[in-house]
Amino acid sequence: MADRSGTTVVGIPARDEARTVGAVALAADAGLHRAFPTGTNVVVLAENGSTDGTVRRFAETPLRSRKVVAGSGGAGTGKGTNVFAIMDRALELAADRVLLLDADVRSAEPAWIGRLADAVAGAEPVLAVPAYRRNRYEANTTNHLASPLLAAVFGVHVQQPIGGEFAFNRAFLERSRGWHRPDSAHLYGIDVWLTANALRERLRVVEVPLGRKLHNSPFPKILRLPQQVLDSLFHVVLRTDRLRPPGSEAPGARAAVDGAAVRQDPAVVSRVSASVARYLDAHRDGVRTLFPSACGVGPAPWGLRVTADDWPHILADALAAVAEGRFEPARDHLVALYVNRVLTFWEEIDGLADGEVDALLDRQAARTVRAVQGRGIVLGGTTGPDRFDVRHWAGFNDEPALSAPVR
Repeated sequence: MADRSGTTVVGIPARDEARTVGAVALAADAGLHRAFPTGTNVVVLAENGSTDGTVRRFAETPLRSRKVVAGSGGAGTGKGTNVFAIMDRALELAADRVLLLDADVRSAEPAWIGRLADAVAGAEPVLAVPAYRRNRYEANTTNHLASPLLAAVFGVHVQQPIGGEFAFNRAFLERSRGWHRPDSAHLYGIDVWLTANALRERLRVVEVPLGRKLHNSPFPKILRLPQQVLDSLFHVVLRTDRLRPPGSEAPGARAAVDGAAVRQDPAVVSRVSASVARYLDAHRDGVRTLFPSACGVGPAPWGLRVTADDWPHILADALAAVAEGRFEPARDHLVALYVNRVLTFWEEIDGLADGEVDALLDRQAARTVRAVQGRGIVLGGTTGPDRFDVRHWAGFNDEPALSAPVR
């Protein structure tokens, strides 16, 4: 049980989320009042260039907690910019614990606050990450990139390493100040940056069941979001001493797939597929060189049929290439192959029950661990470029293109 005294900060990183930010703030406030009735409670909205009235909506929302707004410009900033602003305010407030809630979540519950806060109680650094059920056609970056790669590098299976609803205590906050921040950590790379660094430093990471998550579909970001996530993840991987063997305890079976299944917009899927096909055609030789495991994959209506058997070896190719200093082409080629994996996965799970989808993802992660561990990959010999440039996927970027250092 968490100490019910001291200062608790709930941070809401946002850009143009006027429709949902008020409800998220109200849930946070109710949860804070319930969990910390005599403590000092602060809700921080960190926004970067909102133009839809997000700040006004937050200001008009009646809260019992103290309200703080941390604003920054829109150009060259992202979610990570907002999270770092929340962390800075928490340090200024000498917060005992910090909780993060995404501004677009439509299923936020007051009970989340107490559960997350309880998970980070104590004097040792600890990070709490969410475990919730998601639409089977979502969480693609989690299921096919972040979760299996973290398991393969750090030997720890984390179901939702980039889920957004995080918590950490003051000791973790202080420890994180010394971690290297590549440009991508200021963008969508922030969540995996937190989780991967915690695993790298062997800090305690606690998974907190939060039930069902409903939010805006991330699929329109399927090109730029994983590029940013992979960039941050690879930076942390290269600062890790070595690949770590799986833990002695077998990972528990996941229960991450929600009964509701909503397919993605076919028009968006078609545009993404076409963009990826153009990319693979332009980079055919480079992809074949860095990803020999992809050379034998067959064709599919969307491009390439990248199966659950193929994918672990492709991920192992990516880590091997990054360790050998081919950071950016490994990252960007992997994004293109990843989109084909997602579309193949959707075909694979057609007609499967929720538990069967979970089992398929568990097998994929376990096979990734074995594939990577069998490569003899050596870390620590190179670093990646701090500067981040969206480059190939700029056409699918609804934020300004990033060709200069972010702030």
